Amino acid sequence: MNKITHRFKGLIRFAGIVLIMLLCGCAAFDPQERRDPPLELPDNYELYSQGEPGVGNWWHVFESPELNSFIAEALVQNFDIQAVWARLKQARALARQVGAQSLPNLNYELEGGKSRIQTKATENAPTLITEQETWRAGLAASYEIDLWGRVRAEQRAEIVQAEAVREDLDAAAVTVAGEVVTAWLDIIATRRKMVILGEQIRTNETLLELQKLRFANGMAKGLDVSQQKQTLAAARSEMPLLELSEQQLLGRLALLLGRSSSQKLQIHQDFLPALIAMPPSGLPADLLASRPDVRASGLRLRSADWEVSAARANRLPSLSLSASATFSSGNVDLLFDNWVASLAASISGPLFDAGRRKAEVARTRAVAEERLAEYAKTVAQAIKEVEDYLVAEKYQQAYLLLLTDQLTAARLTLKDASLQYKNGQSDYLSYLLAWDSIQRLERQMVTEKATLIKNRVGLHRALGGAWSQTLIQAEVIESARGPGQKK
Repeated sequence: MNKITHRFKGLIRFAGIVLIMLLCGCAAFDPQERRDPPLELPDNYELYSQGEPGVGNWWHVFESPELNSFIAEALVQNFDIQAVWARLKQARALARQVGAQSLPNLNYELEGGKSRIQTKATENAPTLITEQETWRAGLAASYEIDLWGRVRAEQRAEIVQAEAVREDLDAAAVTVAGEVVTAWLDIIATRRKMVILGEQIRTNETLLELQKLRFANGMAKGLDVSQQKQTLAAARSEMPLLELSEQQLLGRLALLLGRSSSQKLQIHQDFLPALIAMPPSGLPADLLASRPDVRASGLRLRSADWEVSAARANRLPSLSLSASATFSSGNVDLLFDNWVASLAASISGPLFDAGRRKAEVARTRAVAEERLAEYAKTVAQAIKEVEDYLVAEKYQQAYLLLLTDQLTAARLTLKDASLQYKNGQSDYLSYLLAWDSIQRLERQMVTEKATLIKNRVGLHRALGGAWSQTLIQAEVIESARGPGQKK
């Protein structure tokens, strides 16, 4: 009885020592939280926000059912988004795989055999044939006690990495939505320029007929007719380029939607939408908290910190427990009546590894340094994008005002040139130059108005937002649809 009590006390001491080592060792190598920005931020910028980050489905402001449908389709069928979904599944599976190391491992073994033995005592003795059956079954369990938190650190690294891939998905969704809107606007703008150019061609054709009539009546020179022909030919030569651009833009939109061809792609809107509003207040303070690429980069840095923790813990001894039970018999009915059980504990650690584990710690620290530099670069790029769009917004507005003034002045010039030509005070070339300037400015106005809208779209895109965080692969269409739209 005293021996049993002594062994029981020894087991309790051992368990207590293991518990103390677990409590002290698990958090010994946990990485410190990085709360400071990776670089000095400009005024009014914050790395983290306590409020709701970003804006919602901003493209609904266009009130275009076809655009909402395109974005919903792209968020499901786009090839880049599908690829990121697959990477996310891989990352989550890997996290589960690494996390399984923290649980016991149990294996089973079943074995059966039959042997036939032929023996003969002497040359004249009869041959004896005996048969023998062997049956064997076993269970083996093993478990590594995570004394220093190595397994936990590896699991945390993979979990955080999976979270970063999820942010990659959000970033891809934000990018695709913005690119779909941009392609849609470019197609509408190109078609609008084609309409304007068609009207200009018809006007030039009418002017050419008038000049021919004036020339026949001796009221115009042959040079006037030739110059009008040249103007008409120049206008007609612009149409194939616009048609080519339209087809290329349709192909680009089809690719964004995950389609192989633009043949069945229909765009019915034939006018540029109104300029959407600026993002809500908080710009640019909440920018960095709203950008999924910034969040992804920060998470990858955190994952690298956990990898450093795992590498450091791997340099210390490990404690493993193992248990096994083996059943064997020559008769299957007696298999479980003959068994052997064992329970063992072992401690192992590096005695000499030529610096391999130390080098692994240095490598993971260098990876963390690389991720920190990438994080800083991502933050700087995010700030630059927003600053670029804000500057573009300011100067594009000013440029459009000046361009409108220029078009107004060109129309007045055309009116005066027409009057002077009819009164014989100037030649037809002055009229053509004024008319050509108007034609060019009318098409350019469409381009610049579309550019202003696209700049505003780019600003919304640069802000990221929280809408992509709600995307679920099976429900992504419903998230992107506008209110009141049918499936």
